Amino acid sequence: MHSIIRTGIILGSGLSKFADELRNPEIISIEDKGVHKISAVTGKIENKDVLIFSGRKHFYEGYPPEEVIESVRLASEMGVRLLVITNAAGGINSSLRVSDLMLIHSHYNFYNKRFPVKGEHELFRHHLIKKLIDITSENKLLLKTGNYCCTYGPMYETRSEIRMLGKYKIDAVGMSTVPEITYAAEKGIPVIGISCITNLLRENSSLKTNHDEVLKAGKKSYKNFSKLLKLIINNSDLLTE
Repeated sequence: MHSIIRTGIILGSGLSKFADELRNPEIISIEDKGVHKISAVTGKIENKDVLIFSGRKHFYEGYPPEEVIESVRLASEMGVRLLVITNAAGGINSSLRVSDLMLIHSHYNFYNKRFPVKGEHELFRHHLIKKLIDITSENKLLLKTGNYCCTYGPMYETRSEIRMLGKYKIDAVGMSTVPEITYAAEKGIPVIGISCITNLLRENSSLKTNHDEVLKAGKKSYKNFSKLLKLIINNSDLLTE
């Protein structure tokens, strides 16, 4: 019989190392097909029970909506009270640097189809966001904030797309997270969205992005990323009260 699992975490590209910090891990499910290996594991971090998902399914892999959000559905079924959804993202805002951590306070959905939900829901709980900003500031952890944009993928953005995204005041862009945030809101689960900036998108840059660079950047940010997640786990009651 599991203890109450207050916190669930979905780990994005290059960030799955955090799952190795689980003590007494117990595998709930594992799937090794498609682009990303996907697992759900419970265990303890900072003496707290946590549910961690490594990897996720994307629309660009051909999965239907109900499979893209299945991690959130499982988290809801297991009684998770706070869900942390992380991703690797390209930084568009010129103030962002590789390995920065960005707290998502709003998002754009640029998928070619809307994600179906029932009723009206609060996607971002701004009192929760403010509490987390205060906690990270007290612990001298730099956490930036911004607008996240989700595109269909799997290709990286062209110069014209980067220019357009900048005009929309988008700070970072990726290929996930929005469906999960939306479904979590429908299920009544408070969400914290975190983007790890793994590459910089500049209209006039000749640099090209590849997946290996994204993974390397995720590893570069790991120390602060791990510290942030542990702060969230330790303060989950405060954040959701």
